Amino acid sequence: GGLGLALGLGLWRRQAAVAAARGDEEGDRELWQRFMAPPVSGLRELRRRRRELRSRMELLIMETQAEVCRALAALDPGASFAVDSWERKEGGGGISCVLQDGEVFEKAGVNVSVVSGLLSEEAARQMRSRGKALKAKDGKLPFCAMGVSSVIHPKNPHVPTMHFNYRYFEIEEADGTKKWWFGGGTDLTPTYLNEEDAIHFHKTLKEACDKHDLKLYPKYKKW
Repeated sequence: GGLGLALGLGLWRRQAAVAAARGDEEGDRELWQRFMAPPVSGLRELRRRRRELRSRMELLIMETQAEVCRALAALDPGASFAVDSWERKEGGGGISCVLQDGEVFEKAGVNVSVVSGLLSEEAARQMRSRGKALKAKDGKLPFCAMGVSSVIHPKNPHVPTMHFNYRYFEIEEADGTKKWWFGGGTDLTPTYLNEEDAIHFHKTLKEACDKHDLKLYPKYKKW
C-alpha cells in the first residue's frame, strides 16, 4: 500500500511535468487516459484548479488506483476489473473497481471517492472535541474529502489479505482559510502467519517512508 502510493506519486509527478511543459489540454488528456475512469471532479475543473492541494490529491489517488489495478490484473490475467462510477447527490462521487473469481484473487477492490458539501453540526462538534479549532460562517463549514482504498483477498489461504486506505480532508473556514490533514494506513491479515511476508511488508513500507524522513516509519508504525 505505502509502496503503491509512493510509486503512484513518482509516476504522476513525471507525467504531470510532461503535461505542464506542453501546457495544453491534450497533454492533460494523455495523462488522465491512464485512469480507470474519468476523474470525479471532471477534467476541466481539475485543470482550472491544478495547483490546489485538493486537485493534486485527486490526481494522485486516481493514478494510484490505476497503478494498483494494473498490477493486480497482471498477476491474474484471466480476470478483469468491473469499473463503476457513482455520484453523491450532496456533492462528489467515486469510482469502484472490482476483480473477482479469478485464478489468483477471490476478490480485489480498489476504490476512489471524492465528496464535498457542508459539514454537519455533529461532525464539526466531534472535530472540535478532538482539538481542531474550526471557525464556521453562519454555522456552515464547506468541506471536501477524498481517498483511495483497497481490500485484496487471494484465493490461496497461505497468502495474506491486504488492506489500505489513504485519505485527505479539507475544510474552508469563515475567512476563506483552508485547513487540511491526511489520514489512513495499511495492514496485512494472514490466515497462516508467514514471517517472510510480514518482514517484506514492513520493509517495503519503511523504504517508502525513508525516502522522505527516517523518523516517519517508527512514528507511523505505532499507529
